[in-house]
Amino acid sequence: MSHTSASSADDLDGIVVQVVAAKSRRATSRRGEAAGTAPTFSDDYQRDDQDILVSNEHPISGSYSYNDLIGSCQITSSLGEDVGISWYKAMFLIVNAALGAGLLNFPKSFEESGGLVSGNVVHIVFTSFALGSLIILGRCCSERNCKTYQELILHMVSPGWSVFSAVCITLYCYVTCITFIIIIGDQFDRIFASYIGSDFCRNWYLSRQFTMTISSLLLIIPSLFKRIDSARFMSYVGVLSIWYLCAVIVVEYFTGDYKRGNIIIWDVKWTKVFDVVPTICFGYQCHVSSIPIYSCLKKKDAPTFSKACVTAVLVCLAVYTLSANFGYLTFGTFVDGDVLLSYDATKPWVLIAVILLAVKSWTTYPILLFCVREAVSDIYVQCRHQTPVEAALYEPRRRTVIAIILWGSSIILAIFTPNINIVVKLLGCLAALFIFIFPGMCLLQMTLSGAELTGRPYSGKDYALLVVSVGYIVLGSFALGLSFTTGIQHILKPDIVIPICI
Repeated sequence: MSHTSASSADDLDGIVVQVVAAKSRRATSRRGEAAGTAPTFSDDYQRDDQDILVSNEHPISGSYSYNDLIGSCQITSSLGEDVGISWYKAMFLIVNAALGAGLLNFPKSFEESGGLVSGNVVHIVFTSFALGSLIILGRCCSERNCKTYQELILHMVSPGWSVFSAVCITLYCYVTCITFIIIIGDQFDRIFASYIGSDFCRNWYLSRQFTMTISSLLLIIPSLFKRIDSARFMSYVGVLSIWYLCAVIVVEYFTGDYKRGNIIIWDVKWTKVFDVVPTICFGYQCHVSSIPIYSCLKKKDAPTFSKACVTAVLVCLAVYTLSANFGYLTFGTFVDGDVLLSYDATKPWVLIAVILLAVKSWTTYPILLFCVREAVSDIYVQCRHQTPVEAALYEPRRRTVIAIILWGSSIILAIFTPNINIVVKLLGCLAALFIFIFPGMCLLQMTLSGAELTGRPYSGKDYALLVVSVGYIVLGSFALGLSFTTGIQHILKPDIVIPICI
């Protein structure tokens, strides 16, 4: 490779190109190592930047945009480079990111949407669209080699929309993290109330404020600063936990003796039938996490990612369908917004399900915090107008500080949030952005730019893709408005929450 000298110490573009090239060379050399411990991200950056900044050599030539360079510096620092993971490991990560708190709200949503038939039909239809948008995102990522959701929007749509998506990702993932902390506190309360008594919280060390904080400190903090594919081992535990919870719901339908309300099979009112949409959007929102997961694949291409997505969505569909139907059939109109609260936790197998739900929340929290951490980092760099070299040099410290602040504040806010039903409804409107609107915009731009670059006339396939992309945007706008309206209604008329501890 030919080398040219940097014109001066102020030639920032030349320095940044060298930083990116050096990181690329190090990543390539690491891929060739058969064994050994990889250096830390902080060591990589300090060694790369120090070597380059004292050198007068410009390793490569070529044109780079500011956004390309800043994306390379920031994203590599967080994700690093490795040999990659297989598609089935990616599938577990996607399933773990999707399955979670939404499962608890599905039976109640079926009751609110007009019964079993309407709930299942809407569920299947919107799940199909959610799977289609995952495939769209995978195809776009394979063309643009993006590593976060906001970076994809940057390359596929515009910088303005990228900033907007980063803000939405920050809000969505952050509030979802709060939801997981609430779930952890709820499960501790269930356990203590069942085996100690309803006055357990008079002991400070059994109060939800203490249990949420100390459990998160011991089990979540150690995993906050790692790359996203390191969560694959926890994902196995999380997925198995949800399957066990699903099995308990099914078994309790046949063996439990619970007071049952009316079972609505078909009571369709167009004003109610779509009430399940916010829960579906919340339950299947793994799209923000899917792009960092894609970047960790050993074989980065659309077919491999599509295989992982199809398998993951089918697993989620099976779990949500079984839980929603059997949970609703068990309690009917008496079903709780959090279905697990309706079961008798003094039964050992139900108690295990309660514990495993807390475990599932612990395993999913780091994945979502990774996404919000990256989004906040991008916003911070842009607001501070940092150069790409500065963004790379200070990334390890920035990542640590942001993660700790997000973790601490999520604990504080979880303490003052009464229940998850309101949260699920409101988050559904943001999930509609990630599942429908943004993928539709990416597909629209990819189709238009593809025809413009080749100079060919639009084919029948292009017109079909344009129709699909517009359809996603329209459907997403509908789901967003519906979810927002439903959330506001639940805020104005909230469900009555009876505290476990009195």
